[in-house]
Amino acid sequence: MSEQALSLVLALNTELPDRDAQIHAAVKAAESEFQPLFYELAWTDDPHMTIVPDSMTIKDIALEGAKVTVTVDFNWSVFQACLIVDNVSTNEAKLQFELKGDSLVMNQAFPPRWRYDN
Repeated sequence: MSEQALSLVLALNTELPDRDAQIHAAVKAAESEFQPLFYELAWTDDPHMTIVPDSMTIKDIALEGAKVTVTVDFNWSVFQACLIVDNVSTNEAKLQFELKGDSLVMNQAFPPRWRYDN
């Protein structure tokens, strides 16, 4: 298995009033692009697990020079057929970006998952 990466470039809408609003809009518009990372954070191979669409909420935006950290919550759901129950859990993620001009750039690498059944 090799290392996986999530690389994104998000354009900021400079017509919005301030940098926080620009970042918020760009990240929220790209929510579906973060799903591979969210699956890695959920750390499960359960085929019944799904990321809940449109569940990402932005909790905080931290700017430190060109470094941007966006803290988000997202939900995943695991259907338990034996109980006919859909369990929804909330998880937090810190998305790391670099501010380059009017763009946010993410290059997130994560190691391959170790699986006990490999």
